[in-house]
Amino acid sequence: MAATAALVSGVAVAAAPAALAAPPAAGATQGAQASSPVTVTLVGLPDTVKAGGAPIEFSATLRNTADHQVDVLGSVLTVADTGIGTKPSQFKLEYQSPGATQWKDATASGGIAGGLWDIDRTAGPHLAPGTEAVYRLRLTVTADAPAGRVTPGFNSVVADPALPPEQRISYAMSGYGNLVIVPAVTPTTPATTPAATADVRLDGVPAVFTAGGKAKPFQLVLTNNSGKELRLVPAVVFQGQGLLPSGTVGFEFQTPNGDWLAGSPGGDPDHPAWLYQALRTGSKDADVITLPKGGTRTINLRLAFTKDAPALAESLVAVAGTLPGAGESPAEAFSPKADFTIVGPAGPTGAPAPAPAPATGTAEPAPEPSTAPAAVPAAQVTTGAPSPAADTVQAAAAVTGPAPAAVSAARLASTGGGSSSAPMAVTGATAIALGIGTLVVARRRNGARGARD
Repeated sequence: MAATAALVSGVAVAAAPAALAAPPAAGATQGAQASSPVTVTLVGLPDTVKAGGAPIEFSATLRNTADHQVDVLGSVLTVADTGIGTKPSQFKLEYQSPGATQWKDATASGGIAGGLWDIDRTAGPHLAPGTEAVYRLRLTVTADAPAGRVTPGFNSVVADPALPPEQRISYAMSGYGNLVIVPAVTPTTPATTPAATADVRLDGVPAVFTAGGKAKPFQLVLTNNSGKELRLVPAVVFQGQGLLPSGTVGFEFQTPNGDWLAGSPGGDPDHPAWLYQALRTGSKDADVITLPKGGTRTINLRLAFTKDAPALAESLVAVAGTLPGAGESPAEAFSPKADFTIVGPAGPTGAPAPAPAPATGTAEPAPEPSTAPAAVPAAQVTTGAPSPAADTVQAAAAVTGPAPAAVSAARLASTGGGSSSAPMAVTGATAIALGIGTLVVARRRNGARGARD
């Protein structure tokens, strides 16, 4: 950004350093340095401004808390962009210097997103002990400015002549407020249709796994009966009543070139007992499966548990999110639920520890693993109904590694209590987890009971 130069005891001082151009981190206290004798307060900043509408007026009050005079070398008003894409040309700033009555145009400085304007460059006020100086500000937003939130802040460079030259400069900052740009005309959102989805199933999921035992294979099958090409992102969800630590799960999937890769685990704070495993290769292009019309993709999976895995009754559900095309909203489909149990490691006699009792309280032993693929009734295949959004989260950047926090943003909601409830994933959840780009994430709670076994 541009610098305001002033001579202080023969030393040239940059009065608007880059540090003043960016808002402080969340929770930061007011003021750039604890030693600055001047405090800055924004007064009268409204909540909203209309694009193309009348200007808004507010003020910045500078107060000298020292017991001697200090000099304000120059100030800047920063309108920090929050990702909505504003430009300096979409704002006009006017100001009145302390004690003046004439409005002056502030000079735009730098090419940052949002805007930055010099105020009283090299000619700031001299503040006597305990006195205040008030800048009146007037901000206008052009009609083509995007709607959304920006964060204005007023920052000043202060010289304290009572200090040695090398300690004399400090930066007084107001902190940053919130200002929402309201569009000149409320836009109408074109109607979208949910993207088509694939038919999803899990074949051959074993009924019993032994903690510490060898990995057992099964398959995830995606079939495109939608009549058009689909771009899909798959994942699986472990859904159970008890906590299944991700460190005890050895989940792997096979890539088209034959390599076996570990899944990328994540959690869901709304359902602490659920574990999310993304089929993530590390390549965004490879993470998206392009399935032609009428095509089928079978993904080999294998699963094992460490010897310290808890004995639990679990369920496994496959999820396939469809990336939307033009005029479409994201959609997802779910496989029928596959139940299995984890039993304790083999004892001295070679027999595994008993499986946990079923949720009904009966003590029937767990069934032996089935070697036949699970039949999938057509009525049980979810075909991706639209997802009404309760709230939205914008993924501003692609996730670059296994990040439970990113998966946490992709909530899962249950259709009801108990481990027999089929999970309802959120739109775009898998895409967010895999870091394949920015999608809108909508958390929803679906009350339909038709997906139960």
